[in-house]
Amino acid sequence: MRRTVSLATFPLALAAVMLAACDNIADLRGFTPTPGAVDKLEVGTQSREDIQRLIGSPSSVATFNPNVWYYISEKQEFWGPSRPWISEQSVIQITFNESGRVQNIKYFDLKDAQNVTMVARITPTSGKELTVLEQILGNVGKFSGPRQSGNPGAPTTGGP
Repeated sequence: MRRTVSLATFPLALAAVMLAACDNIADLRGFTPTPGAVDKLEVGTQSREDIQRLIGSPSSVATFNPNVWYYISEKQEFWGPSRPWISEQSVIQITFNESGRVQNIKYFDLKDAQNVTMVARITPTSGKELTVLEQILGNVGKFSGPRQSGNPGAPTTGGP
């Protein structure tokens, strides 16, 4: 007995193979400490140099206070044609006192994140508003032909 496969099953089989090939793709970004290194952070005893040797340079330093360091990492995932989403986020804030020793350590994760809305204002710029005619005719007469001096360039013969 001979079995035949209908043409209707081919698209279903193709879709099943393509769906099986689609898996979540994870993209790790930012600070990735060595295992156990973050657990060795101590308040009051370690200096900036100790922190740099232990976990590395900070991802960012606070703009208005160089005594605040941030170590930032996140994990983005996406599936197929979907937009990526942040599945994990970690921020370590290390504050140093005036003598350069660790004063405070704070840990933040994805539940602490907040959306920041962009400001829609436009910053006015100073300057003269030119009309189309002024822009077209503004450079008339300002250009001249190339200037030739007595020696237009270096000699090409190699001799004096």
